[in-house]
Amino acid sequence: MDTFDAIYPRRAIKHFDSTHRFTPAEETKLLEAAIQAPARFNIQNWRFVIVRDPALLREIRTEYGNDRAPMTDASLLIIMTADVKAWQKDQGGVAQARSVALK
Repeated sequence: MDTFDAIYPRRAIKHFDSTHRFTPAEETKLLEAAIQAPARFNIQNWRFVIVRDPALLREIRTEYGNDRAPMTDASLLIIMTADVKAWQKDQGGVAQARSVALK
């Protein structure tokens, strides 16, 4: 796929089918695609949390989602977290990657 063919047609989705449910295989495929994102020195400092519990979804919507409907209407809520100091914890891997990059 051409880069521009991927960039230009993208759009924000604001309305979801609240009755749709992903299969476990679809969830796995989606997460496997997400972890393909590049990370500097391959640190991969992200973690994904899948939220399915309706009560927790409502709480997240109210407390953190500006009371927006997509927080509870979407089939799946995936929260991405990241350890922004992971590079400090993995000095061996980063140092090794830097030395390889400099050669």
